[in-house]
Amino acid sequence: MSEDILGYSSHDWRKNTDDAIVLDEVNKSYAKVNDCKVSFTNPKSRKREDVDLSRLVRVFVNNFESHKRSVK
Repeated sequence: MSEDILGYSSHDWRKNTDDAIVLDEVNKSYAKVNDCKVSFTNPKSRKREDVDLSRLVRVFVNNFESHKRSVK
């Protein structure tokens, strides 16, 4: 798909996760990654954080390519 059809700029990581889905093994439900956020309490700041799931995929891919120890 072209970027024009998807509406993403050339710098928008979501163009790489447009076909990615979230799987729930218990309920067998699915959702598009670009439509999801992760909400959690940051253990360092103790504040509630909301992060786009597509951004977490980007961090994982970048860390994996850099062979960071944090990627398992």
